Amino acid sequence: RCPDDPERVIRMSVMLTDWEPGQFYLYGTCVYGNWRAGDIHIFDWANVPHATANASRYMRPVLQITGLKTDKTRKMLAVATPDSRYKL
Repeated sequence: RCPDDPERVIRMSVMLTDWEPGQFYLYGTCVYGNWRAGDIHIFDWANVPHATANASRYMRPVLQITGLKTDKTRKMLAVATPDSRYKL
């Protein structure tokens, strides 16, 4: 069942291996690379043009999680920094 509020939908990508040259994500005009295994990123996937490629010789496994935001999720994201760590 679709949520009544599309803003509640969230998609997280969990990087399962370290970045290798030739791998990237493109969000609008921003390029995302140089990740480390365990890094998690989110973006407004429904409204931001995006693409990804793996032009390396290495696999690029990623765990994508799509779900609904809760008040707890919103509070966590409001104070998150690149150094934040959460136990799921």
